[in-house]
Amino acid sequence: MPKIVDGKEFYLAHEVAKVAGISKQTLLRWITEKRVKDAAKRDRNGWRLFTEPEVEAISRFAQDGA
Repeated sequence: MPKIVDGKEFYLAHEVAKVAGISKQTLLRWITEKRVKDAAKRDRNGWRLFTEPEVEAISRFAQDGA
């Protein structure tokens, strides 16, 4: 379920991974390896907050570029 911040929807890393059909560990590894972009925003706890376009880009990479 997306998190609402300032009226905008954001997705947590585990939600992005689920949508993309990968594990959260794979997503974090891809970010570390700079294969996909990291989330541009973080919440007050430091958790990554991904926008819908970021989720779509990661999903495309998971399907085409992995």
